[in-house]
Amino acid sequence: MSRVLTVMPAAVLALAVLTGCGAEAPAAAPVTGKASTAADPHGKRRQVEAARADCMKQKGFKYIPNISPPETADEEKLLQRSGDYAAMREYREKHGFGVFFALAYPDDPEEGTDQPLPDPNMKLAESFSKTQYEAWSAADDICYATVFTKFTGKKIPSQDDVYTQADTLYWKTKERLLDGDPRLAELAGDFGDCLKGKGYPVTSLRPTALETNGRDTFEKQRTATLNKHMESEAKGIDAWRLPPDAARPYLAKEIKVALDDLECGKDFYAEYRPRSEKLRDEIWDQFGRKEGLLPW
Repeated sequence: MSRVLTVMPAAVLALAVLTGCGAEAPAAAPVTGKASTAADPHGKRRQVEAARADCMKQKGFKYIPNISPPETADEEKLLQRSGDYAAMREYREKHGFGVFFALAYPDDPEEGTDQPLPDPNMKLAESFSKTQYEAWSAADDICYATVFTKFTGKKIPSQDDVYTQADTLYWKTKERLLDGDPRLAELAGDFGDCLKGKGYPVTSLRPTALETNGRDTFEKQRTATLNKHMESEAKGIDAWRLPPDAARPYLAKEIKVALDDLECGKDFYAEYRPRSEKLRDEIWDQFGRKEGLLPW
């Protein structure tokens, strides 16, 4: 089951270096004490980034404070998160579960893999050798962990661990609160029976397992397909990307399965998703998401 976010700093930065992606971001304001998040929603982020840059300077490295634009969710995405059938269907008709779409359409303005990452340090890293990058990255991991702990009180050994801790806590909380809910268990039973009737494998009728049942199948398929592609003669960045023409047949299958999944689970999602997303917000905000303290 896919529970841990798959974005990793070294991989992301390496990808940006290979593709030449990078964009300038506003410089961070100096730390002058507690910032008012009402007056400046990036206040704490600015303090964290300024402290991170200072730590890197002390270690002999340059770091450009990164104040990314705030994450926003449009009305359609909020409806999808709420379990709205029409919004979920519109999304799945084009994206399926959201697994192969970015590989099939890398130029898509919202979800394609070719979109530049906003961190100005991506541009900085283009000038690094492999050895220089590894040293810079190791120092940044230490600095981020130190600063993150100072501002949140949560001890982490690395940037990756922020996501691991938050996602693990989210899933444990969700399994504890939602898997034992009688109403969700009843809806999950109907959902699973419907999927089985259509010939789809169902390994568990737990609500949290059914939520990702279809997506998990295609994530495993994507991993196997990409691993096979990387073993081919593809070079450089092409080795990390499945050619769009090769990804689109997988997407077509994914869309069909995702729509069948939605038809079977529309009552389940309407009840389950609002509660699941509320827990996600509560848990991730403990790790500074709302204040922009996540590393990426």
